[in-house]
Amino acid sequence: MSEHIEVVKRAIEFNRPDYLPMETIDVPLIYNAYHTMDPKEARFVPGAEQADSLWTNCYSWFHEEIGKDPNGESLRKDQFGVRFKVPHNLNATYSILENPLASKSSLSGFEFPDPDDTDPHYEKLAETIRREYPDRFIDGYIDAGILLTTMFLFGEERFLMNIADNLKFVIEVYERVMEYYKALVLKYKKAGAHMITDIEDIGGTSSLLINPDTWRKHFKPILTRFFHFVHEQNMYTGLLIDGHCEQVLDDLLDMEIDVFSNFDNHTTGLANIRDKLRGRICVKATVDMQRTLPMGTPEEVGREARELVEAFQTPEGGFICEVVRWHRPSYPEKNVLASVRAFNEYRKVLTS
Repeated sequence: MSEHIEVVKRAIEFNRPDYLPMETIDVPLIYNAYHTMDPKEARFVPGAEQADSLWTNCYSWFHEEIGKDPNGESLRKDQFGVRFKVPHNLNATYSILENPLASKSSLSGFEFPDPDDTDPHYEKLAETIRREYPDRFIDGYIDAGILLTTMFLFGEERFLMNIADNLKFVIEVYERVMEYYKALVLKYKKAGAHMITDIEDIGGTSSLLINPDTWRKHFKPILTRFFHFVHEQNMYTGLLIDGHCEQVLDDLLDMEIDVFSNFDNHTTGLANIRDKLRGRICVKATVDMQRTLPMGTPEEVGREARELVEAFQTPEGGFICEVVRWHRPSYPEKNVLASVRAFNEYRKVLTS
């Protein structure tokens, strides 16, 4: 087993890794920035070339181009029938135009996509991993995740209204989406992934988007079944929550989650996450992507990177640092490099 793969596994399992493992999203030949850049143009962030874990898929839309709007902006339709556009403005990632279930109260007349239609993507990914990254730990991201995909199908407003008025329908759709992504888990495994991370956008700015008891009763069991399925494939499980999630941190402990990721730790509070999860679930984090990374100074970025390591790294492991440059928008280069320098203080120099 390669040193990269071994150190990530030991960190996840609290089995005394030799050094702090690093993951990055800026992976040459893989990263496509919401399908808005050629993966051949992607480059490792300087200093992160020897990242141990690689983030694969940034928005797993399998879309078709359906034209351009009057401003020349690309119009697309994803595999679920959600229509969106890619704005010229590099500060915006996408704009949803049409939600297939917005006016529906049942699934009558709606067909879920065939997972096998994604085979060309995963075959290409498998070849890239085999040729370029056979020694790296591969984290297969479900992005957009189960909840966000469900929300895209309804539209956010209709989704929240149906939570109140037609919860049974929402849960039916959520479960069907989960089943679709279970099929993609198998394709990820065949491509060489060691882990599946689901991105669940249940957090708002100050609380959950959904009533915690509603989430706990209706959504949590389905998500737990998904993670159980991943474990049955002998793969690690990860959950990434954007936004405020303090109300459900305790719930994560009985959901078969191996790694919890949070990239805007100021929202929930670093101390809250630390007090609940340190030493119990491996944490993956980067400098806060909403505040420090885009708006802080390099000194503030470096200080926060060190705070993350101190908060979650234990003698047994339990922390994976994340390096992101991002795209649409890109973060200030000096801040990205500051995060890499700070994290690398806790890593040895790899020569292989």
